[in-house]
Amino acid sequence: PPSAAPASPPPHAQPAVPRTTTPTQAPAGGGAEVTLDAATYYQQVKRVLEPEQFREFSANIKKLNAGHQSVEETLQKVRDIFGEHRPFLFAQLQKLIRQAEDEARKQQDDDM
Repeated sequence: PPSAAPASPPPHAQPAVPRTTTPTQAPAGGGAEVTLDAATYYQQVKRVLEPEQFREFSANIKKLNAGHQSVEETLQKVRDIFGEHRPFLFAQLQKLIRQAEDEARKQQDDDM
């Protein structure tokens, strides 16, 4: 039988950002370098935020991934959701987004 294309994950599953390495600022990490991918980051955010805050965060990531919201607007809204007490989460999101933008530019250059 012909092989089917692999099913893509549902758009609500996780932000579409690639793996990246970022320093952790969690006390247990001691500042060590860890590999952070979108799914791991998403789970970390889910553990830290209240359920309603996490729903707002997810909604903003979905809008960004669907192209309905700019990176700047998303970062502004997420910064409000995270508040001033979670700068490490915000910094990690910025890194993941920058990595995704770099990958997208590289892909465009490769396609030319």
